[in-house]
Amino acid sequence: MLKKRSFWIIIAVIVIVAAGIAGMSDKFAKAKVGAPAAAKDKIIITFYMENTPDCTIDAIKAGDPVREQIQNSSFGKVTAVERGDSIFWANKDSGEFVASPREGYSSLTLTMEAYGTITGNGVSIDKSVYYVGQTISLYAGNSYLKDGRISGIEKAAD
Repeated sequence: MLKKRSFWIIIAVIVIVAAGIAGMSDKFAKAKVGAPAAAKDKIIITFYMENTPDCTIDAIKAGDPVREQIQNSSFGKVTAVERGDSIFWANKDSGEFVASPREGYSSLTLTMEAYGTITGNGVSIDKSVYYVGQTISLYAGNSYLKDGRISGIEKAAD
């Protein structure tokens, strides 16, 4: 009786090991070809900040690489840096908010050329989706740009 039990246990172990080996060899033997990657278009992204220190803007030059902070997506290279009057929001004693300039600060419009796929739901860059109006933080050259907004996304003219 004991011999029959041990015989069936040995057979069960052999079957399990054989199934495991067959499963693993099948996994490594076949080439798994995924779907082709979507074609990436050259896109123009504009980024706007109302109130940025002048020294931060001065450190950004055309050609500098740009990366998004959270997803580490490549926003390509800087093509233009435009500064304007800073817009600093403060409230008066009456409680109403007013916009005024702030010394040592300027507004920033940063234009970048990147590669991505424009869809009906924004633009996909490095497996992350971004939208016009989305607040993001960027590393541009040697500068850190905290909490600016994507103000435009368009396909670059070929």
